[in-house]
Amino acid sequence: MSGFKEKFRSFSKLCTEDYLIRYANKGLYKRSLKELDNGVSVTYTWNESSVSCQLSDGTHCTLENTLDRWECSCPADHICKHVLIAILYDQREDQVEDSMSADEKDVLEKGAGISDNDSSDVPKEVFESNSVSNMDDSSLLPDSAPREVDSRFRWMMECDLTALIKSYSSSMIEEVVFRLRYPEEVKIIEDSLLTVHLTSQNMEVSFTGEASLAKALCKVQQTAGKMAKLEALLRYRVLKGLDDTDALSGRVYESKFSLQTLQECRAMLAGLLKTGLARLPQSYMAQLETLAIAAHSGNLPDIERSLRGIQGELQLFFNRHIRFSMQSMLDRVSKLYLALQVLEEEKVSAIQQSQLIGSFRSKYFTVPSLHLYGLGADAWETRSGFRGITYYFYCFDDEEIYTYSDVRAVYYDDQQFSYTEHYGAFTPWLPNLTFRQFVGEEVQFHSVKVNEERRISSGEGAKLAILPRTGVETLNMGKYMQDVSSVIREESRSFDLFAAPRERLAVIKVARIVDHSFVKQTQDLVLMVESTEGKRLELTLPYSTDWQTMIQRLESGYGSQSLEHFYAFVRVEPKRISPISFLKGQTVLSLKLDIGNGRMGRLGRI
Repeated sequence: MSGFKEKFRSFSKLCTEDYLIRYANKGLYKRSLKELDNGVSVTYTWNESSVSCQLSDGTHCTLENTLDRWECSCPADHICKHVLIAILYDQREDQVEDSMSADEKDVLEKGAGISDNDSSDVPKEVFESNSVSNMDDSSLLPDSAPREVDSRFRWMMECDLTALIKSYSSSMIEEVVFRLRYPEEVKIIEDSLLTVHLTSQNMEVSFTGEASLAKALCKVQQTAGKMAKLEALLRYRVLKGLDDTDALSGRVYESKFSLQTLQECRAMLAGLLKTGLARLPQSYMAQLETLAIAAHSGNLPDIERSLRGIQGELQLFFNRHIRFSMQSMLDRVSKLYLALQVLEEEKVSAIQQSQLIGSFRSKYFTVPSLHLYGLGADAWETRSGFRGITYYFYCFDDEEIYTYSDVRAVYYDDQQFSYTEHYGAFTPWLPNLTFRQFVGEEVQFHSVKVNEERRISSGEGAKLAILPRTGVETLNMGKYMQDVSSVIREESRSFDLFAAPRERLAVIKVARIVDHSFVKQTQDLVLMVESTEGKRLELTLPYSTDWQTMIQRLESGYGSQSLEHFYAFVRVEPKRISPISFLKGQTVLSLKLDIGNGRMGRLGRI
């Protein structure tokens, strides 16, 4: 037997019915068997690393010892029946040869005078020993004993993961790791192949006994199929209790940054702390700007953002602005100084290092589905010249809050952003659904892209369906559903160095609004709310000309007298808690965007 013929014969033995059906499909497999039964034959010409197969119907195929590479004279784009016929015909030939060898052995044994009845001449202990040794070990186990994974598939747990993912790019691994955050029902089917079925994605990957992801079978093609194979393997390993964080983090979180910029930033902050704000010259603002530019060039995006945040706080201080907060300034300086020190020492893991450095542009990854519940919308404007509306949703899948933001730069003279127009505009997912309606609905997204901060992308491909909206009173929003006491504790919570800066949000059950007042010194409207237990909490809304109607209506008590037993969706900030929306039953009232349109009465009448 030639060298390649032996390799191909070993390969064809591995091509079981399950393997071929999953690689092609059941119909194609059955048609191939039918043609063989009808008399189609194959002539093989063995080459150095391939075999030329001439079918009796005139078709010509060239095969290797893998189904990843093949050629056929027929016009099919995908694997065809001729390839299957060439493999199945070889299997039948191999079975004929094996049966002929067995017949020859019987003839030789009879010629030597050995018959089945001669077993009585063999010592009893030798016969019993041979019988036991040929038995399957698993047959000796009681029915209740746990059965181990078939030895053919142990590589899925025991093989070095680093070697298996060598052909994957860091971006592909990053996306697969991102998907693993979301729950997935996994079904394992073990026969001649080990198949991992991902239920919510309606996708399955079948693994062979060969320790290679390239040999796994998946009907999804190209890059998506390659990532599906890795996701199926990792979810299988998670089911078996394996933690692959370290092996994956080295490939995903590859950080390069300027150490010199870190040292310069830390020296500058040390000088700030030593000098103190009272004696700090205004020229310090220029130093911050220079270092922010250096951080951008040195691949330190979060360091740049932190420097610009300190710059903004200092500008408030130099302007003697009422909104300047010493506590906020200390928090910003302390967190940045600690981050610089940790990065400079280079003693943390790749994941933690990446968390401290951040990224310039957020990456969006596709998730199979999101079941979302609208919580409200908030309009805002930054000092750097951006305006936008952020829409908030609670996700039932992972019990987190997701956002969608509609943002425009308005620092050019010809750029305008009307909150009313954008709030009433149509969403990119459903042509007849406005954003005002969108935020008051319960929805289901399919194949939608989100990023690390759980922001939803408006990119193409996502499908949106409107679901019947559940009353807010029957929901359990987990950690976000808080009482007055826990929100006050949340307000004073310390920061986490390795956590991405996120809004602190909460949903509070409110019995009534007991008082409202406008503080002229701080230009804030304060709503005093009371819980069912009688505990009180101040909700603060800063004044702006854009919200003048809203402030005036709330200050006059418009609609609030009849509003009782509702939920307040709030943002917890240093020294203040700002309300975003009120919820009751199936209704959502976004304070800045809805009260100006006279919708407060709708909520009060429920």
